[in-house]
Amino acid sequence: MRIRSIFALFTVAIAGMVVGPQTWGAEASAETGSLVRSLPAGALASVEITDLAPLIERIETSPALKEYLDSPLYDDVLKTDPARKAMAGKAIFEAQLGMNLWTFAKTYFGDRMALAVYPPVDGKQPDGVLVMQVKTAADLTKLVEKVTPLVSLAGDQIVISDRDGGGRNLTLKDGNRAVLKDRWIVVGKNSTQVEDTLKNLLSGSASGLESEPAWKMMAQQLGSKHTVQICVNLVRINELMGKRLIPEKLDNPVLSLLYGGLTELAARSPYLGLTLDIHENQFSLQSAIAGKVSDLDDAHRALVLNPANPLVPLIPGISDRLGTITFSRDFVKWYKAREQLLDARLQPDFDKFETGLATFLPGKDFAEDVLPLLTGRVAFVSAPQDYAYLDGKPGVQLPAFGLVIELAKPREGSDVLNLVAQTILTVTNLEASKQKRQPWVQSSESYHDVQVNFARYLERPKGDQLATSYNFQPASALVGNRFIMSSSLGLCRQLIDALSSKESSEAVAVGSRTGIPNFVQEFSPEVAATLLEANAAVIHAKNIQNGKTAEQSTRELEAVCKLMRQLTVIRFDTVQYPDRMQLELHGGWK
Repeated sequence: MRIRSIFALFTVAIAGMVVGPQTWGAEASAETGSLVRSLPAGALASVEITDLAPLIERIETSPALKEYLDSPLYDDVLKTDPARKAMAGKAIFEAQLGMNLWTFAKTYFGDRMALAVYPPVDGKQPDGVLVMQVKTAADLTKLVEKVTPLVSLAGDQIVISDRDGGGRNLTLKDGNRAVLKDRWIVVGKNSTQVEDTLKNLLSGSASGLESEPAWKMMAQQLGSKHTVQICVNLVRINELMGKRLIPEKLDNPVLSLLYGGLTELAARSPYLGLTLDIHENQFSLQSAIAGKVSDLDDAHRALVLNPANPLVPLIPGISDRLGTITFSRDFVKWYKAREQLLDARLQPDFDKFETGLATFLPGKDFAEDVLPLLTGRVAFVSAPQDYAYLDGKPGVQLPAFGLVIELAKPREGSDVLNLVAQTILTVTNLEASKQKRQPWVQSSESYHDVQVNFARYLERPKGDQLATSYNFQPASALVGNRFIMSSSLGLCRQLIDALSSKESSEAVAVGSRTGIPNFVQEFSPEVAATLLEANAAVIHAKNIQNGKTAEQSTRELEAVCKLMRQLTVIRFDTVQYPDRMQLELHGGWK
């Protein structure tokens, strides 16, 4: 299918559903199983959507949607010119149909759909086939009586004719074609692909596409029963491009460190798969590529976990945290292999980095003296703070941030990190006047038998609209072999409690999975809503400056926060399995 004609094909499909005024015979059809089996072999990619009707029903009746429709956000949308035109069109369409759009969607899009994209035959854009299975053949007949007058308005843009062998043909002016027969609508521009697909559907025979290595391996590793499933044949795409889809050397150090192992596996994988499952109050989105981490070269193995002895990401158990980012990497191997892993244009930046680091750590070689002090496990945590060190609060209230670094050599490592922290404190104190804050004085305390170094102000700051810089009270501590660097003393204490707990953070990370978390990110919409509310005055002032009324700004913020509180924690993981690597996004609603 030509990419620019996708919308046209959907138009043909809709038109097909509303023009064929006949009742089909009870022919054999692929009533069960994946529609992919009926699509012609040789596809570059396929998308299949199954059983949307229950999902559409849940969305229609969900409290979250009702709250949005009753919110000022939706009221504001309805006031826009495009929305008014859309609502007018909706009213006309629903009046003609004799049903609302929710019922229409459940009836005509709620069963099964599949789309496959094929290599271009003319060297331009890919071709493709779209398949739709409607609820019943009788539904098409009922619909025809209502919308035939609307279809006639298309004039010569759509030509309707009988199809040899039964059914109807609909042909657009640009050559795209839809065939309607039984419960099936098959759309495409390549007539051979369209007819072969319909033949397979009606006879229940398989085309061979599902037996090709990419589709077969995806079905084995991810299963084939999902609300949405996408399979991309990476081997075929690489062949068409004449080179690797993913370059051997990345041009972003952060991307390399966090996802370099995954991207290298993807470059070797026969497929890229994506599935979406939506349940009663949660969803799961997973993307996978095939491959064993043991097949990677030594440089890329620094960016994955050793399955025999995995050092899984550390997840500190801070309650009410805004978010967490945590991972495990072999920093020494990655840094030493940077010329092999990263684009040559980045190498001068590493030289500048080492020159700048010498200011903090004179006489220390970064790769030989500093990185070996680390185990490779790092956690970044963010959480609201209580400002117990202030008599008042900043005008803009920021969350606190904490970095937890696990040390292979606790004493030496903490000495180096404390030196870095002290140097940063000294340098930032020179900028105190520019930051509109008092300078810091280094101090310490014993908290639960842990020595904590922190910065305090010469005098306790007072005021309700303090400068943004008063969000920070740097603190650090060593708990066992884990070094904490925090933007606030309060979060530092929370991290000490979490890291001193007998509960295993590793057990929290792995749980009952068969896979091993490689990189974990969490975000709490509910905590984010609390932070937005804490900064309501600043948000309202900005909105009023941009032309909104105070009442409008208040209603909008209340609506946004209410919606965010309906969501559960969102978690995004990179997970290693014995035969594949997956990106997993999990979330839900209350």
